[in-house]
Amino acid sequence: MDLHTYEILYRSEATHWWLAARRNIVLDSIRQRYPEQGDLRMLDAGCGTGLMLQELRPMGTVEGVDISEEALQFCRKRGLENVRNADVRALPFDDGQFDFVTALDVLEHLDDDAAALREFRRVLKPGGRVFIFAPAHRWLWSLQDEVSHHKRRYVARTLRAAVVSAGLEVERQTYVSTFLLPVIYIARQWLKVRRKFREYDTENDLHPAWSNGILRAIFQWEIPILRRTNMPFGASLLCVARKVS
Repeated sequence: MDLHTYEILYRSEATHWWLAARRNIVLDSIRQRYPEQGDLRMLDAGCGTGLMLQELRPMGTVEGVDISEEALQFCRKRGLENVRNADVRALPFDDGQFDFVTALDVLEHLDDDAAALREFRRVLKPGGRVFIFAPAHRWLWSLQDEVSHHKRRYVARTLRAAVVSAGLEVERQTYVSTFLLPVIYIARQWLKVRRKFREYDTENDLHPAWSNGILRAIFQWEIPILRRTNMPFGASLLCVARKVS
């Protein structure tokens, strides 16, 4: 990502509607599969500025890796020391180390996403899981994809194919951000018009401050629904995959 983006992420990660709801959706999926456990070994691959690491700490020992040293400096600012500068396609861990790996909006940054998925499989214990969150639909491509240096956005078929090609088994895959998809689409079309008249370096602060809580609540309304069923469309994808052997 552009360097200034990490500072924006650090400042907004706890409260921004998208970032907070995304984190809570993934955490809910994790807690369903690992209820009341405190002895797990976990890896947050592409840990960014570290808030997910903080959330996972009560469940056991968590490590973080990120390609950006600046991002890791923000992790250390949070008091997180188990973080390393590393490429997710060449993880500095032995085989079979982790109960699960999280990769939140990571794969779309990579030229070779399958290489990262193979590494996730390698460092997982047998039966271990990877929790993947990734952006969906090329027609939603926007400023945030540009400043984050995304290579692609996925659809259900392409994400599943990448996961399976790495030797992982898809346990569950669903679209998310279903309720807000029309709002996101319209906002991004409007942003294209606005960018003809002025420059922007992030989408994170373009919504009115009063709307943040409303957007977060609408996004998080999906959590109880996702516990029971998969969503047929949405702005992102959530995939839970297992190492079967």
